Amino acid sequence: MSSAVGAATATSSNATAAVASALLLKGECSSASSSSAAAATDTLVFCKICMDAVPPSDAHRASRGCAHAFCGGCLTRYLGAKIQDRIASVRCPEERCAAALDPELCQGLLPREVFERWGAALCEAILLGAERAYCAYRDCSAMMVVDDGGGGDVAESECPSCRRLFCARCGVAPWHAGVSCDEYGRLRKGDRGREDMLLLEMAKGKKWKRCPKCEYFVEKSDGCLHITCRCGFEFCYGCGQKWGITHSSCSTA
Repeated sequence: MSSAVGAATATSSNATAAVASALLLKGECSSASSSSAAAATDTLVFCKICMDAVPPSDAHRASRGCAHAFCGGCLTRYLGAKIQDRIASVRCPEERCAAALDPELCQGLLPREVFERWGAALCEAILLGAERAYCAYRDCSAMMVVDDGGGGDVAESECPSCRRLFCARCGVAPWHAGVSCDEYGRLRKGDRGREDMLLLEMAKGKKWKRCPKCEYFVEKSDGCLHITCRCGFEFCYGCGQKWGITHSSCSTA
């Protein structure tokens, strides 16, 4: 009789231990599942446009000026709407964020034609606020943005399209090397060719003077400043004024 009771007690103890072990294992599994879910939630990125959590592979950071990220679909639609409205500088969708979206970071999200429209809008925005100039050669007339680097007035310029030099200040071509814009403006139309510019540059270097009447170049080799031109006009070689009783000498050499 006592042996039977002992066997029953042993069986009951074993059953209780098995149940306790099962409950313990179940608690461990529940704890492990809860930890895995929490870890998965921590790796998701919350998109503030659609208010949904997305995996990191679908989250895109579109600005170098901030760390905000959004899901690809929302960012594509946001950019498309702004570009359709011809907004060149697109801001980050995050509220109160002033960072501008970077076209380079967004290129992979947009169709080619939409990205090209954005590029055109950016170029147009730059041109609207910039000083523009045009190539002075009639067979070119390419438009350029004036960038003098803060150095003031721009004169000698090279057209990036035809690669020829012209004067951006007075808008003439070719570039009048060695001759100021005022001097060039006083020249007759027949004296504005390339050969004429070379002659003017040489005359300036050799300090030749022009007769105020016939505009013939005169070179003084020696003697006084009183010059009688081949046309008969008398003038001062120093200052170029007409020679007369009131102009008998000049200190300008």
